[in-house]
Amino acid sequence: MNHQAHSEQLFESLSRHGIVIPEAYRQKIESRLNQVINYEPRVGVFGKTGAGKSSLCNALFGRDICPVSDIAACTRSEQEVFLGIGSKGMTLLDVPGVGESGARDQEYAQLYSTLLPKLDLVLWVIKADDRALASDEDFYKRIVSPYIQAGTPFFIVLNQVDKIEPFREWDEAAHQPGPRQACAIDEKRRAVAAYFGLPLDQVLPCAADEQYGLIELVDAVIHALPREKRAGVLIQVQPKHRSEKAKQETGNGLLDTIVDLIVDIVPFVPGSAKKTVKNAVKSFCKWVGSFF
Repeated sequence: MNHQAHSEQLFESLSRHGIVIPEAYRQKIESRLNQVINYEPRVGVFGKTGAGKSSLCNALFGRDICPVSDIAACTRSEQEVFLGIGSKGMTLLDVPGVGESGARDQEYAQLYSTLLPKLDLVLWVIKADDRALASDEDFYKRIVSPYIQAGTPFFIVLNQVDKIEPFREWDEAAHQPGPRQACAIDEKRRAVAAYFGLPLDQVLPCAADEQYGLIELVDAVIHALPREKRAGVLIQVQPKHRSEKAKQETGNGLLDTIVDLIVDIVPFVPGSAKKTVKNAVKSFCKWVGSFF
C-alpha cells in the first residue's frame, strides 16, 4: 500500500470518529506525514581504530555492510551506507578510528567536526579491555561533547566484553559472562562512565561477535531517539535484536507524533480532542508494526 492509500485510510478513520478534515488541511497533513515516515536517521559510529566499530555495525544490522580486518585499520574515510526497505531506511556512517597517529587524528578531528552536526545518534565504541583511553577522551571532550550537550543522543559501547578478565569464565554456549567476569564488566562500565563524566546508562556493554548486549543497546538507542526518528532505526535492526519494549516505544512514538501534527495543523481540532484523534490514528499506525 502506498503513502496516498495510507493517508486515505487515516482520513477515513478520522471521519468515522467524527473528525472530518477539509482538503486544504489534508494536503498539509500528508506532506508532514510523508516527512515523518520517510525520514532517514543518520547514525555515526566513532571510536579508536581496532575497537570493533565495523563488527558492531555488521552484528546489529545483520549484513556485511562494513569491511572488517584483524590486520589493517580498514576505515580511512567515512563510509556512508544506506540501509533501506524500499524507500524507507537510515544512513549509517562508519567513521575512521582515532589513535592511529597524530597526523591522522588532526585530519579526523576536522572530519568529525563536519559530520557531527548532521547526525541523529552517535555511538562511540571502546574495546572493553583497552586501558589507554586518552585519545578517546581527547576527541570526546574537544569534538563530540558540544553536540552531546546540545541534545544529540550519545552512547559509549564497551565492545568485546568477552575479553575482560577473567576471560576464561566467558560461557561460550550461553554467550554471556560468568559471575566474576560480570562483576569486572560492571566495574569497567562505572570506571568509563566516571572517566568521561557520563551517566552509567550511557555506557553499554556488548560483545558484537558473541551477539551479547545488542538487545539492550537497541532498547537504549530507541528510547534516546526523538520519537519521530525511532522507526527508521528499528526497522533496520536485525529482528532478533528488537525487543517488545523497543517495538512498543517506537509504535507509541509514531502514534503520538501523528496525533500532534494533526492537532497542530487543523485549528478546529482542540487539544482536548487528542484522545479521539489518537483512537482514530491507531489503526493507521498498525501497518508500521509489520516492519518490526
